Amino acid sequence: MFKLWFWGLRGMAALYRRTGMWIATRLHRASLARVGPGTRFQAGVRFDCPQRVEIGANCYFWQGVGAAAEGEHASLKIGDRVQVNRFALLDTVGGLMLGDDVMISEFAIISTHDHGHDPHSPPKPAPKTIGSGAWIGMRAVILPSCRDIGAGAVIGAGAVVTRNVPAGAIVAGNPARVIGHRDKREVAA
Repeated sequence: MFKLWFWGLRGMAALYRRTGMWIATRLHRASLARVGPGTRFQAGVRFDCPQRVEIGANCYFWQGVGAAAEGEHASLKIGDRVQVNRFALLDTVGGLMLGDDVMISEFAIISTHDHGHDPHSPPKPAPKTIGSGAWIGMRAVILPSCRDIGAGAVIGAGAVVTRNVPAGAIVAGNPARVIGHRDKREVAA
């Protein structure tokens, strides 16, 4: 009896998740500037200034992802096959571009503006580009002083990135430092 009840509840939960994803995907397709074919959104994904968001094909956004924006510089451009995992925060105030095949892990924070020492001052935009095939690890923080993360770079879990990251570099720590480089064949693939 317990197994029947358990599998019945699991089936209902799966139906609830799929229905929520179907509705969220339809809503985002209607409100964002551009959404490529095959891109899906779980329920609970939020975009400020949706008219300035362009997303490529076959991307996937998990629940709780937020893209915060304010001001005239705010924009978000995402390539194809990008995955943004649960509760990642994409600050797009300064403009954020993600290349193809980028992976952003859970709870990562990417910031594109700074207020200096006065939180009431207007934001100073700091545009950011993340190259194709880059991977941002869980709970990594990318500060506004980092303007470019190269293609194929890997940001370790919990890293605090304060400066630009070269293509194919593996960085970790606080502040993040280069600890290795990916094989050129991995970066090109």
